[in-house]
Amino acid sequence: MPIEFLPVTPDYNRNRPPSFEFFTLMPDFKEMPQLWNRNPKILDAGVVVFICQSGTGKLVIDMQTFTIRKGSFCLLLPYTVIQVLEYSEDIKITAMTGTIDFLEKLALLQPVEDYVSLIQENPCLTLTENQLEEVKKIYYFTQSRLLENTRPLSLEIRDTLLMFIALEIVSLYAKNKPSEKKKLSRQEQIFRNFVFSVGKNFREHRNVEFYAEQACLTPRHFATVIKKKSGKLPIQWITERTIVFIKFMLENSEMSIQEISHELNFPNPSFFSRYFKKHTGLTPKAFRTGKSD
Repeated sequence: MPIEFLPVTPDYNRNRPPSFEFFTLMPDFKEMPQLWNRNPKILDAGVVVFICQSGTGKLVIDMQTFTIRKGSFCLLLPYTVIQVLEYSEDIKITAMTGTIDFLEKLALLQPVEDYVSLIQENPCLTLTENQLEEVKKIYYFTQSRLLENTRPLSLEIRDTLLMFIALEIVSLYAKNKPSEKKKLSRQEQIFRNFVFSVGKNFREHRNVEFYAEQACLTPRHFATVIKKKSGKLPIQWITERTIVFIKFMLENSEMSIQEISHELNFPNPSFFSRYFKKHTGLTPKAFRTGKSD
């Protein structure tokens, strides 16, 4: 089954100050209905933290199956592949989502960086009743503070508060010490590494050979592995990631088409426009204005 991209509160408007401005609280995670249609999704350029408060569900996260219930706490990093297999009607999930800007700020915190690998390998925890209540208190406290935009030093308070949330999350992983789980197969690891690499490198590298070389495979063998694990060829992944980014830039930034072309290292704006039209049926200008050619 092909995997789709799931945007997470994207923003690429470079005219806005880099801050925690694009950090969203969701009292009910069903506000993201595109996640619940049971098709595999890949989180695009964002992070999601969610807590299950009631009900049950079954998820596949990076090819591993997890059963969630009251007290389940999950942290999904950028480019995580997630699929909802089933869920009960009474499920209630509270979520927090943030963009790459948020993650770049957190990367400055050494304790967070130290636990990234652990979180990637063990995205889901089961909290005790006391831990769940503490997390809920932090969530609602954060919600009330983020709504107060007119207070003196509100931006500084918000930044510090979200740093506090990040450290609390890391603390949960440190306390719970998730048990070792089955290691990914070689093919699963190749696919997972490819997904992360595309997210980091698609601006400069849109040829399959680059990613095959990273995996120490021939392009043909590499394509076979990726197709088997995801239902798509590598070039489809690269193209879709590029098109998603371009659409976000056109919709959410004031950068000119020439500037976006330069940002993505296309040879020239004309080539960029032909590339976009080939894969969307519209020129960048037509897509931005919402008009057909």
